[in-house]
Amino acid sequence: MKKFIITLLCAFALVACSSEEGTSSESANENSEEENDSESNGEKSAETEGSAAVQFRNVEMNIQESTIRVSGEAKAMDNTFFYKFEQGDSVIVKETAVDLEKNDQGWGSFQLELELTQKVREAQVMPVITLYDKKEDGTMVNKNYLPVDLRNLQNQ
Repeated sequence: MKKFIITLLCAFALVACSSEEGTSSESANENSEEENDSESNGEKSAETEGSAAVQFRNVEMNIQESTIRVSGEAKAMDNTFFYKFEQGDSVIVKETAVDLEKNDQGWGSFQLELELTQKVREAQVMPVITLYDKKEDGTMVNKNYLPVDLRNLQNQ
């Protein structure tokens, strides 16, 4: 029951934080669809282009044994985004930059592989992967939180 409540709280925090920054996954998907429509016509949407430093799409997470794999596509103004992996106040993986190679539409594929230690598996707090970009002053922007649900791994 505790894990269920923690999961709900993390999901609520994810929605609340995304709403604060104006980058909920629904609006990101709508922006992506609008952008794809305008790009197929040979146009670029000025609103989409100027409103976000980084965008993500088709993000998938796969957890097997002691490895978490996160893959997807990103579009960043400077071809770089950042991620970190945390569990409560503990930093599991410190801030790491990911360089993208853009395709014709400006999107670049990425794949992250993170080690899942026994300590992380046994903790009561759900770990969270944060994908984001940074302003020149180092401020994090366009934060996207990916909670890692470890409930089904207890028997492995």
